[in-house]
Amino acid sequence: MNALHPLSQPSARQALAAVAAFTVAAMLVALYLQHVVGLKPCPLCVLQRIALILAGSIALLGALLARSRTALLGCTLAAGAAALAGTGVAIWHVWILAFPQESMSCGRPFQWFHEDFPLATWLPRLFRGDGDCLSTEWALLGLGIPHWSLVGFAIVLTLLALALRASRRRT
Repeated sequence: MNALHPLSQPSARQALAAVAAFTVAAMLVALYLQHVVGLKPCPLCVLQRIALILAGSIALLGALLARSRTALLGCTLAAGAAALAGTGVAIWHVWILAFPQESMSCGRPFQWFHEDFPLATWLPRLFRGDGDCLSTEWALLGLGIPHWSLVGFAIVLTLLALALRASRRRT
């Protein structure tokens, strides 16, 4: 009965499934902005994509395969670690947009990224990062892509906190 109550907390599996669904939706938006709108992702954007895909994939595995409380906790914590890494990159990206330095651009220190990054070679339509990290070509409600990425990671971390809470109370 509790699952039908509109104010009930989601189960750990439901929260992990929501993370996976959010990941798919966010990646569809990212690919739309890249391939339809024509915005080139930068190396920091690609790193955020990788972190989100990793968090979403681990969450999906947890939602589908975790049978024990320990497995649910492990998947939730592993997805959380990936999401925290992505959050860190998003914070850095927002920071360099807020305080651009004349000599700072993600393109120079990430030169290896354009040439040697395996995912950019294997799946270039998803992981090629040759855009400028300081570009502000697109905004929605006054927020650029790095800001929205940070909001997205906050949503993922909130859902993972709900999954953690639910998996801890599971008997």
